[in-house]
Amino acid sequence: MATTAADKRVRRVKPAEERRRDLLDAALVVFVRDGLAEATIEEVTRTAGMSKGSFYLHFTTKDELAAAAWERHMTAFAGLGEAILADASSPLSDRLVAVLESLTRFVLDHGEVHRALYAVAGAEAVKNAANERLIDLIAGAARAGLEAGVLSVAEPEITARALYHGYCGAVTDVVAGSAVIDAELLIRHAGAMTRAVFPPSASA
Repeated sequence: MATTAADKRVRRVKPAEERRRDLLDAALVVFVRDGLAEATIEEVTRTAGMSKGSFYLHFTTKDELAAAAWERHMTAFAGLGEAILADASSPLSDRLVAVLESLTRFVLDHGEVHRALYAVAGAEAVKNAANERLIDLIAGAARAGLEAGVLSVAEPEITARALYHGYCGAVTDVVAGSAVIDAELLIRHAGAMTRAVFPPSASA
C-alpha cells in the first residue's frame, strides 16, 4: 500500500512545560475578555488549541489556573525591576529612575490583567511578596550607591518604601478607575520623583 503525505507527517508533541505555558497564555486572554466568573475551562482549552482532558494534566481547577497566571504575571513584574537594576551599563541613578518608570508602565499596560485576576485567592499575598522584593532591591541599590558615594540620599530603606508605595497606590487607583490620571504623565512623574529622592551625589 502506498504511503500518503499525511502518513509521512510526524505530529510534533509539545513538551509539558510548553503546553502549560500555552494554557496560561490562553487563560489570560479568556479571563480578561470574559471575566474570571464567566470564563470556562472549555474556552481556555479551545483558545489554547488543546483538548479539555489535557487541561487536567497541568491544573485541577480554574481557580488553580488563575492563581498560576497571576503568579506568573507578578513574577514578570518583579523580574523587570530586577533586570533593570542588575544592568550595570548605566549609572545607578538612571537605573533607579528606569525601575520606577518601567514598573509604573507595566502595571498601566496590564491593568486588565490586574482587574481580572486580583480576586483570585492568594493574589494579594503574591503581590505583596513581589512588592517587598522590589522595595528591598531598590533600597539595597540606594544604600550601595550611598556607600559608594554616587548617590545622595538619607534613609534609603524608608525612602524606597515611601516612593514605591506612593506610586503603587497611584497606579492602583488608575487601574481601579477611582482616579483619572494621564498614563504618560504618571510615568514621567514617577521618574522625576525618583531622581529627586535618589539624586546623584555632587561628586558623582
